[in-house]
Amino acid sequence: MSLRRRSFALAGGALAAAPFVGGGAAVARQTGYGKTRSGADTWYRVRWLDHAQRERDITFAVPTAEIEAGARIFRQFSMDDMRQRIEAAMRETASKWTSTTLVIDKRTQANPNALTISYQLRGSSGEGLVEARRQIDAAIDAARARYAQGYLRRIDGQILSVDYQAAARRYVAVMNPLAHALARISDGLDERGRVALALSLFQAIPYDELSDRVRNGGTDFAPPPVLFEINRGDCDSKSLALGCVLRALAPSRAVAMATMPGHAILAIDMPAASGDAWMRGGGRVYVAMEAAGPAMAPPGRVAPRTAPYLDRASFTLWPLGG
Repeated sequence: MSLRRRSFALAGGALAAAPFVGGGAAVARQTGYGKTRSGADTWYRVRWLDHAQRERDITFAVPTAEIEAGARIFRQFSMDDMRQRIEAAMRETASKWTSTTLVIDKRTQANPNALTISYQLRGSSGEGLVEARRQIDAAIDAARARYAQGYLRRIDGQILSVDYQAAARRYVAVMNPLAHALARISDGLDERGRVALALSLFQAIPYDELSDRVRNGGTDFAPPPVLFEINRGDCDSKSLALGCVLRALAPSRAVAMATMPGHAILAIDMPAASGDAWMRGGGRVYVAMEAAGPAMAPPGRVAPRTAPYLDRASFTLWPLGG
């Protein structure tokens, strides 16, 4: 692959995608996985094959409380629950009125993935109707945003997605023990080698789309502590967790999620080598990384389905702080 220039796009989206396979690359795999509760922590031991097919062995701890909190985010988010919370906020607002009645459209309730609630206002007209509608619309927006934020989601118009930046702020410190453990087994590798070692660890985690479109609109997401607890994940779950780790493992480098229709990868602003796929955004050049697996793709190599989106600049970069 020749060195290609990529541009920063201002629009895009991401859901879980199929894993990266084929292209003659070796298939990533774990050779061992175990976990033990000890005091306030859960200890994990993972063995896997790195890009050189050398077996690696790592042990690290995650606060059990963070795993339990992440499990709530992972398992309890529900489109139906969000709709019920929104309707409750609407009814609470309408309960203060004396001359206007709120009627919620039942057809909205039949759509489990509806992000808007259709309604009618009866008994009011003129300025009173305008003010009542303003109050209801404000109640919808506030309740929807409050629920989404509680589960590390964001809503842009009619698009529901994971709030990667909020998730990174929450979990960077939680992933520091794993970053330090990776540094200890890096065997004198240079920076790119350490990044590749971390990438191989996440590629070896078994791939799972985690998606239930009826329950969560197809945007299910395993926060980093949950990713290791269930030992499976999709493209954006793996990429976000890797990004949190790299914030400590390569502290001088900026990292960003790169999302495109149906897929998400990670990007890091280390120098691009010959043959790397890379993107430009915010004055930085980012090397692309496919964390989804199971192909053992080193930094700079992307899946055949990813390359066209990079070529057309059909992606969005989400900087993960730093």
